[in-house]
Amino acid sequence: MYAKLTAPESSLEKLVNEGYEAEVRHQTLLVHKVPFVSSDRIVKYGTLACPYVVDAVGNVSPPENHQVWWSDETPCYANGQQLKAILFSENPHELIPGLNVRWQFSNKPTDLANFSDHYSKMVHYICHLSDQARAIDQTADARTGRVIEQMETGSVFRYADTASARAEIVAVSQRLATQKIAIIGLGGTGSYVLDQVAKTPVLEIHLFDADIFEQHNAFRAPGAASAEDLRERLCKVEFFKRRYEPMRCSIFTHDYFITEANVSELDVFDFVFVCVDKGSARRTITSYLKKQGVAFVDVGMAIELVSGSSTLAGMCRATLVTADSNSHIEETIPMMDGEQDALYGSNIQIADMNMLNAALAVIQWKQFSGFYQDDFGTHHLAYTVNSQSLARSVQIKAELE
Repeated sequence: MYAKLTAPESSLEKLVNEGYEAEVRHQTLLVHKVPFVSSDRIVKYGTLACPYVVDAVGNVSPPENHQVWWSDETPCYANGQQLKAILFSENPHELIPGLNVRWQFSNKPTDLANFSDHYSKMVHYICHLSDQARAIDQTADARTGRVIEQMETGSVFRYADTASARAEIVAVSQRLATQKIAIIGLGGTGSYVLDQVAKTPVLEIHLFDADIFEQHNAFRAPGAASAEDLRERLCKVEFFKRRYEPMRCSIFTHDYFITEANVSELDVFDFVFVCVDKGSARRTITSYLKKQGVAFVDVGMAIELVSGSSTLAGMCRATLVTADSNSHIEETIPMMDGEQDALYGSNIQIADMNMLNAALAVIQWKQFSGFYQDDFGTHHLAYTVNSQSLARSVQIKAELE
């Protein structure tokens, strides 16, 4: 990847050739050792950063805006007053793993709508900072001549996650990166869970299902299966692995059901999505995960044809269970087969409800993982389509302490 990033005339190449300590990490351009003046009129050094988005063939997108991030304390003029010409917003946070930023700068030449490339953008801010530093120390210069080796980041993706880089949430996404995830059941909801989890940087995704991908499955799964796909009669886990392998690696298939005999295989996972349609299988899996303290989300759906109206009504639910909060299992998760298991009982599934069911489950997982903020500690979500209502149940405070 970096062979193209440092191709002749690239912004990174020009910065490095001129002696700046420049590098690209996690689709972010960094220039280190930029001199600035502190409030006590001392010359110090910090790091400038901005998104550096590279597509799958190595093309670098031009800057989306004229703003950059700054890692250090508030920069000042040589007299110690704040350098308000570039200061925009103080917002301390982790921008990418290993780099905390404090300020967002905003300044551009009056005759430009935006910078044409990252080189001119970074040099513009370097000059604003270092000009003030040189008024105190004439030797202050960001061009140290030190070359930083450009390294790959070990991503599970086959091409860079430019979505996170453009949104400047790489550090947030990386909170998921060490997890090993299991998805049990690759039906309508499970396949949409995979669709969303596959686009996160989780370390491994394991798929469990013994069923064949058949024609009816194509109408409740993401994407569009071809007639040739259906004629192959692949196991669901293999079909979906092929679908997502062009985007990412570390997808593992297990073409069998989870039973009492092999449920211990789930011990190794950080999080499990339980997307099964039989109460007895759900009981086996969830009881074991609860006992082992493995966090999971169980999903379910109930859709029925309303008599006399030719319309559908129903609901879907997602129930989060963790080692610290699990007393709600009996009242929220159906465990019986047949008529006693209302969820999936009518066997009506619709792609949009499967997709929503999966989204609710994935959001709960991401809240549990610290990706999304969780104000209430919700452990059970139920969406009713005919009333367009979303009900939530909140964890008992004692369970969290």
